[in-house]
Amino acid sequence: MTFIKSLIYKLLNKQISNIYNKRFSNYNNTPKGVFWNSKLSQDLRLNIILDKILNISNNNKFSIADIGCGYGRLYEIIKDRNLDRKAQYYGFDINKKFIQFCKNNKDFENVKFEISAYPLKDTDFVVMSGTYNLTPTNNISLWEDYIIKNLTNNWKFVGKAMIFNCLLKDKKTINKSLYYTELTWIKKICEKNFCNPEIIKHNLLKDDITVILKK
Repeated sequence: MTFIKSLIYKLLNKQISNIYNKRFSNYNNTPKGVFWNSKLSQDLRLNIILDKILNISNNNKFSIADIGCGYGRLYEIIKDRNLDRKAQYYGFDINKKFIQFCKNNKDFENVKFEISAYPLKDTDFVVMSGTYNLTPTNNISLWEDYIIKNLTNNWKFVGKAMIFNCLLKDKKTINKSLYYTELTWIKKICEKNFCNPEIIKHNLLKDDITVILKK
């Protein structure tokens, strides 16, 4: 990666953090606080990821790195489903305010949260839910380069599978700061950089796909 691109990616990270800081200050630890439309859609996306992890791990113990963890909703769901003894959870986010909130949450005392865009050590599963949807740029090519760079960095730490979701349209677009990919493109970059993807489409999430990449 060139020095200029590295600076651009750092600027994008800073812009993203600033956008989330303002949003979180207004809506706190709610779906709106991390730009989700509703609790239903947020939790459905996270449960789809979690169900896939349980399937791949054959219901055995597993470690999971949650990239773009926000205020820790995935771990709340893990606890709600009584999976906290089975899952060794690590939360990561580039936003300092989110990480500090999670570290101060008394319900999160037994898990670790760190400021980072990728895990600090190998984990069975690396997941991202909505992490690359919100974009501060209208340059589709630049944003897609940023996505590929981040996915590639995270892939290095994957033991069993990397799972992420993204918004989907028939044609790639950025609309109201949200990036929508197209199926052919996401398949192509996965096959080129990682492996043949498994793609899940849920009938209650018409503009969403979940992508599973197994090691």
